[in-house]
Amino acid sequence: MTQKSKRFEHLADYRSWLVAAEQKSQEDFDKTILSLSGGALGISFVFLKDVVGPHPILQTGFLLAAWLAWGFSTFSVLTSYYLSHLALRRAISQVDDRTIYKNPPGGTYAWWTAILNAAGAVLFLAGVCCITVFVAFNLSFKGPTNDRKETSTTTVPAATTTVPAAPGAGTITGQPPAE
Repeated sequence: MTQKSKRFEHLADYRSWLVAAEQKSQEDFDKTILSLSGGALGISFVFLKDVVGPHPILQTGFLLAAWLAWGFSTFSVLTSYYLSHLALRRAISQVDDRTIYKNPPGGTYAWWTAILNAAGAVLFLAGVCCITVFVAFNLSFKGPTNDRKETSTTTVPAATTTVPAAPGAGTITGQPPAE
């Protein structure tokens, strides 16, 4: 075996290792995003129950946006798993047909897999931003029975009503007479 063929063999082995490492890395990434999105959904329900409790919930749009972002993040990653499977089947078919060098391996399935993986990560981060805003609003609000800071104070003056009395008796007010 020549020096050049040994070098090529080492390079081929290294390439195989890189392909396996890339696949493992992508699999770990998908699992992480899936776990984080699912966990974030669960934690947000606990937050509502235990932290906000019976107090008024403020800025519910941010909570809904976080839930939707995490739901779509989970959907994106799950769909990318399936499309990845189809991309691998397509690549195997391309190798068998000897068309692997004519078209991108995996075809459009591989392209959609990459798009959905990126979308899953972006949607997860969008959900984190939305829940952060929601939590900030709700932790700073003071409900009727808790000791959180008030966002505003309003004083309403007592109402005074005047009722006409019998002729010659003057007027009657809703306030008791001063003693």
